[in-house]
Amino acid sequence: LRTQAGVQVVRRLASRADVFLEAFRPGALARRGLGPEPLLAENPRLVHCSLTGYGQQGAHAPRAGHDIDYLALGGFLGSNRDAEGRPVLPLAQVADMAGALVATIAILAALQARERTGKGQVVDVSMLAGVAALMTLPVTRRRAGPDPADELTGAFACYRVYRCRDGRHLAVGALEPKFWEALCRAVGLPDHIGRQWQRGPRGRDTIEAFERAFAGRDRDDWVQALKDVEACVEPVLDPDEAFTAGPAAALLTEQPAGAQRLATPACPIRLKDTPAAIRRSSPRLGEHTHEVLAEAGYSADQIEGMRQSGAVA
Repeated sequence: LRTQAGVQVVRRLASRADVFLEAFRPGALARRGLGPEPLLAENPRLVHCSLTGYGQQGAHAPRAGHDIDYLALGGFLGSNRDAEGRPVLPLAQVADMAGALVATIAILAALQARERTGKGQVVDVSMLAGVAALMTLPVTRRRAGPDPADELTGAFACYRVYRCRDGRHLAVGALEPKFWEALCRAVGLPDHIGRQWQRGPRGRDTIEAFERAFAGRDRDDWVQALKDVEACVEPVLDPDEAFTAGPAAALLTEQPAGAQRLATPACPIRLKDTPAAIRRSSPRLGEHTHEVLAEAGYSADQIEGMRQSGAVA
């Protein structure tokens, strides 16, 4: 994109495309003549999506960032802390994935709108906005009034992670009364039925009672003991265990990766009549240059000339 020939290649491809997706900082492509205005002028049906860190406007718009930064500024990191109050980083790229999913939804919505209007449009999505969307419930409740909105933070016995004798953990999500009652009876603490939402000393007493109970047996012993109890209790698995022994193992699939095949989570969307499938491995830089440019009308000599000049890879 630093060469005029490269810019012209992108413009030709965009003139034939349904969707143009870019993840540069605001204004970077416009300075090269690849902003939405000229591309839409040449292809009015184009859906032009910009996926940025902080959006097109505001003081943060031109700043560089990564997943950790978007989580920090979106309140996500600050809402997930360890016992010492330090923010805990998730292993998964939460902001990047949230931004990508929001962009996908936005592009599909724009394509659907095009079916009615015959026109494409500009789509603006930021990673920060994706994080904000994930924080909708806690942010809305906290700003609506004095309600601490802490039911899902581990502050109550019925929705909490408990350490077992072997140092591994159980996740308890017994929010509803029927699940809580079933758990209390299964663990041998019937006196705590009806006390899952209590605060203060009585609430702390219930939490400590369950901490002592779960600490008395290994995690997998509890899993076996509770397997037939409907109480929303599951073992906390690390990634290796989750995709080897847990139900998520059935979601793994092998995909091509050059000369080898890699195990990776399958597409989460299951379509009965038109199932999704990855038919090729992820391309190496320049692997499909000739194929794509030939389809766009460039001759073999033109493609080779652009390769030699560095306009394309």
